[in-house]
Amino acid sequence: MSKLPVLFVSCHAKNLMAQGPASSGPARMIWGKRYESVVVIRTASERDSPEIHQVRGEDGCAEKIHSLLVTQGFAPDVCSGDFENCEALLGTLLAEVPEEVVELILNTGMSELEYRRVGLSLEALREHNVLIICLDDKAGHGQDSRVSLYDHHLRELLNSWVQDQQWGAVMSFKGDTPRSTQSDRVDDPTVCLLNAAFTLGGSQFPHRMFSSGMNNTAQMLSGFGWMR
Repeated sequence: MSKLPVLFVSCHAKNLMAQGPASSGPARMIWGKRYESVVVIRTASERDSPEIHQVRGEDGCAEKIHSLLVTQGFAPDVCSGDFENCEALLGTLLAEVPEEVVELILNTGMSELEYRRVGLSLEALREHNVLIICLDDKAGHGQDSRVSLYDHHLRELLNSWVQDQQWGAVMSFKGDTPRSTQSDRVDDPTVCLLNAAFTLGGSQFPHRMFSSGMNNTAQMLSGFGWMR
């Protein structure tokens, strides 16, 4: 069965919404693909555990996410979400907003392994007409306002993760014990989210990179796409 893409989108959400609907990179990545639900994953530093927000519709996606995370040892809360803001944002990213929209908000401060477990547990949703967007909203980071179209640091980070995966596979094949995944606390919101996106994409380097809004730094958007 074919999988829907996983998208990692880096932008300033409020500035992007001010533009209104547009033919963005994410829309081009999924052109011609059918999706029934959208799951938006983002981070929030003020939370102590993951939260699942049922933003629109009730076709069971939120319950599936809750069940999958519980099996991984998480204890997420489920509550209603803000549809108006989420709809406006998705309207700038996608050609069509589906009947069901769910937000998964991850707290910062967990280990790299925990974020990867989130992605690994939710990967199966891609086979059930669920489009997953990992939203890296720079406006909430309190950092430099610019968004790099092709962030070399992020690409080097992804390359190192892929190499670690390959090294671990070789060691396992030889019967040796592979290195354990980093267990130190991760506080950078982008790195937290990218870890989840990496395993959602099958622990591979992204197949696509995209960008738009090159002439307006405040409204730029860039990201990665795992297509298979």
